[in-house]
Amino acid sequence: MKISGRSFTSFLMETVFKFIPLRDRRDEDNFNKSLQTSNAPYILPEKYRVKYEVEEYEGFTDTFVIYPENNSSDLFIFYLHGGGYWSQPLSFHFKFFKNVSKELNANFILPVYPKAPSYHAIDVHKMIMERYLYLIHDKGVSAENIILMGESAGGGLALSFLQVLRDQGLPLPKQAILISPWLDVTNTNPAMIDIQPYDPLLNIESLGYGGIIYAGDLDPKDPLVSPIYGDLERLPPITLFSGTHDILHADILKYSKIATEKRWDVTLYTYEKMNHCFVGFPIPEGKEALGIISNIIRGNK
Repeated sequence: MKISGRSFTSFLMETVFKFIPLRDRRDEDNFNKSLQTSNAPYILPEKYRVKYEVEEYEGFTDTFVIYPENNSSDLFIFYLHGGGYWSQPLSFHFKFFKNVSKELNANFILPVYPKAPSYHAIDVHKMIMERYLYLIHDKGVSAENIILMGESAGGGLALSFLQVLRDQGLPLPKQAILISPWLDVTNTNPAMIDIQPYDPLLNIESLGYGGIIYAGDLDPKDPLVSPIYGDLERLPPITLFSGTHDILHADILKYSKIATEKRWDVTLYTYEKMNHCFVGFPIPEGKEALGIISNIIRGNK
């Protein structure tokens, strides 16, 4: 069943989202709670460990793995999760991670990087670089067998990270899949204002404040923080997924248009009336998008 060109399930979910109050990071109590949480080390909830078969990777306490069911695969998904650089992965994240690992028969590597407001972009890049190079140098994984994936803040982080790898002459992953990526933490694209009334999940001002704190001593327009301002040439193939009811769609569309003009290998899949990170939702559009991702990674693009 569809309503105005979208599935009834997606319409229902968006309706429910509208009744859930957004947490404003500018609020003093919320900020202090986040400060306390981000200072503490991440502990994997036991229910995620059991239900989604997650375990610590190679003795790291901040990096986790979901192995393929046959426990034999050369494919590695190096995944950078979202949460505005402030929040740890949630239950729906792990369900999505398990689905991706199962669908692709892949080793799913999840570095749970340090969070703002206690930590900043430099700390985050240091951590994910160490884990990526561990795969390459210590485990001998070929970069051609690594797919870089990320959603929301993790998608923006992935695009920043690709620029760092290229600039340092390090092996680049075979390709990147970015789901609803946050490409500019300043949130100054005027097109976002037009989308805001349709987005029940993100708020321009609150999200932008969180991005400024995440930047730390860096300029918020530094490519380490906002990748859209960096040199985006000579990167591996990149595939974007975005919904038009997501304020971040404004900058995703901007990046896609630049890529088209420059003839970069960047492909955008736009889904009308879909919300932020819809790919991970239990809706027909999310299932379809996951199928497209699977085909792309399998080389059936």
